Amino acid sequence: MARNREYNVEDLDTYGNTALLKACYLGRIECACTLLEFGANIYAVNYFGQNALTLATYSGCYPLVRELLHLRSYKDFNLSSLIPASCVAAMQNHVEIEEYFMKIDPSGVHDQTVHGLGVHDLHEMVEKAKKIDQQIQSSQPTLMHHRFR
Repeated sequence: MARNREYNVEDLDTYGNTALLKACYLGRIECACTLLEFGANIYAVNYFGQNALTLATYSGCYPLVRELLHLRSYKDFNLSSLIPASCVAAMQNHVEIEEYFMKIDPSGVHDQTVHGLGVHDLHEMVEKAKKIDQQIQSSQPTLMHHRFR
């Protein structure tokens, strides 16, 4: 029965994700490649300003990141996203992907969020957040601590 129904690979979910964007978010390289073969739009951006590269980076799927960059330039991907892929890699601690992006764009020109934050700034923020989390974990339990954890 499902075989008689036609599907549009560009249908959007409630967040503006196409099937390709979902596959990238989940790190499903085979699915993403199949969708691209069937004409999925590599220029798609969801309602949060995320594109295929930023979502693949978030998933940590290094082979998918490389595959996407064979089809579209790093600079072009970053120009269509609110947050550059290198910043996503920094926040998710995907070191191998972050190093790959540094090789592609050693100047770091395309590595700044719309808020003006760079990779270095994001590393500092992540480290501060880890320290705060460690302090909270080691502190005496309180009503607020128990209630909202």
